[in-house]
Amino acid sequence: MTARIGHAVVVLALCLSIGAHWVVLQSVAWGTMVVRYSQQVSLTQAVAHTFDGDHPCSLCKRISAAQHSEKKRDAQSVTLKPDLICATRRIILLPRSADFLFPGLKVNASLLAHSPPTPPPRSEPV
Repeated sequence: MTARIGHAVVVLALCLSIGAHWVVLQSVAWGTMVVRYSQQVSLTQAVAHTFDGDHPCSLCKRISAAQHSEKKRDAQSVTLKPDLICATRRIILLPRSADFLFPGLKVNASLLAHSPPTPPPRSEPV
């Protein structure tokens, strides 16, 4: 039971961190706008009025203002701070590497005396 609560808290925290709460609030605002406008005009006109941007409700205006203030606050909070823990760097010099000498190939002269048969042998048709 506590594991499910823990998972729910983690999912909720992730949703809040990516801004899903604004999507939920905006969806609620659009839903109420469609309902309110459809009481006065047809459903197609209500949907058009909801999403055209010319007829925002008070909730839409507050959501937009809150989103812009959040973005400004995030932009202001980003400042470069010096990394004092890793400010000094150590330079490590590696020892010189030695060249690797490959062993030489010694060819026996008796191996060179035998040449392949000329012409090469052909297989007999079966």
